[in-house]
Amino acid sequence: MAVEFMSYGCAHCRAIEPVLQQVADMIGPKERIFRVNIAVEQELAESYEIQGTPTLIMFLNGREVGRVEGPSPTVSSVLKVVTQPFES
Repeated sequence: MAVEFMSYGCAHCRAIEPVLQQVADMIGPKERIFRVNIAVEQELAESYEIQGTPTLIMFLNGREVGRVEGPSPTVSSVLKVVTQPFES
């Protein structure tokens, strides 16, 4: 599972949407990407030490196994963090 920590007022979060959509199309139904609005879920964002948005975190069996942070992640960087934990 991947979680995007975002804010609706964040221009970079809006800009990452096409990247997330491309990755979602590439991975199909085998993985899911969820969104967390840090303005609403402040305690959750603090617990994962979210310093800025967008931040995409990959979880496997409840543990963080990958993270992409920053204003302009690429399709390849997001795809890597979403799929790498499942590669043998």
